[in-house]
Amino acid sequence: MLRTLVCTGVFCGLALGGPHRHKQAMTIAQMSQYLDGAAQHDSDDALARRVEAIHLSERLTPTTLSQLEESLHAGPQAREALMLLADISGFLAPPPAELPNKPAPSAAEQQAMVTGVSNFVASVIQRLPDFFAARTTESYDDVPTVVTHSGWAPVEPMHADGTFRQTITFRGGKEVTGERARVAEGAKAAGPPGLTSSGEFGPLLATILRDTKRGTIAWDHWESTPAVVAAVFRYAVPERASHYSVDFCCVKSSDDLTAYGASGMPVLFHGKPAYHGEIFVDPATNTVLRVTLEAEMKSSDPITQAGVAVDYGAVAIEGDKSYICPVHSVATSIAESYVGGDHGARLLTRVNDVTFDSYHRFGATIRMVEPSAQP
Repeated sequence: MLRTLVCTGVFCGLALGGPHRHKQAMTIAQMSQYLDGAAQHDSDDALARRVEAIHLSERLTPTTLSQLEESLHAGPQAREALMLLADISGFLAPPPAELPNKPAPSAAEQQAMVTGVSNFVASVIQRLPDFFAARTTESYDDVPTVVTHSGWAPVEPMHADGTFRQTITFRGGKEVTGERARVAEGAKAAGPPGLTSSGEFGPLLATILRDTKRGTIAWDHWESTPAVVAAVFRYAVPERASHYSVDFCCVKSSDDLTAYGASGMPVLFHGKPAYHGEIFVDPATNTVLRVTLEAEMKSSDPITQAGVAVDYGAVAIEGDKSYICPVHSVATSIAESYVGGDHGARLLTRVNDVTFDSYHRFGATIRMVEPSAQP
């Protein structure tokens, strides 16, 4: 069973639409033009604030993000704001101008790719050696950091909430999570609050493909990626077929500003919602390059939106041959919470940007030592 855990501390975060407080809706082209003019006179901090006020209607792809950072001569604050904007837009369609002008594959070719992906996913865990890797999470949210003298907490833009590093062990075809360490200076929590995910090393894909047997999966479009022109398939899974679990459990602590219900009691939620998303496939090898998943939460649920996107790539483990493993993922969510002196719930958001690296294969090294000569 694939499981997504939401909120082990302050709350949960944004991505799939959510509230756009005082934000300017823009396409990628409009944003590029707007920021290009501002970059000529803005400081790094001022440019970052402009980025924070933008709500994109299209996906900011890695290629366009890199080009934008270079053309704007973006400093560290603007780069971070652009990265977060790209994460938040990760479930949207890219600009039509960025899509390759390439005819759709035939029905037979599409079916062959779907079958190939199923075969790839079925064997990917069997082919992975025992190894360990590092999962580094950059956590962001818009949880208020101050409360006024009247008890009211003002609305704040998305901001960093800490960096967390965790060892992931993969042994015998199963992912084992090690202890978390928070590396942000002055930090208190051991793990990232908000939406966290697991199963990136195979179970996520296996769950999706199993569930789509009672759902739908169909060709959607071609899309350029940093590696190849990918075939993108769109899938949908109804609630009755879902094995994707979402758990919401917010625990109030002394340094949290939030109370998770009108009575101040924690709000608990467990469900297996319907969900949908996209699978990016290398048509030459049927390798999965990227997968997205958006849960279809009910309006009555305490968590209203949740999504996960995972990028895969070839990783060399201790000089051995390359294996397809996760290299980057984004977990996003939106949930209701009572903050400070608010008389009603407000929507708070969270984004966790995750990097997987430092892959090492388990092994042992033996060195024979000659005994020293006896006197």
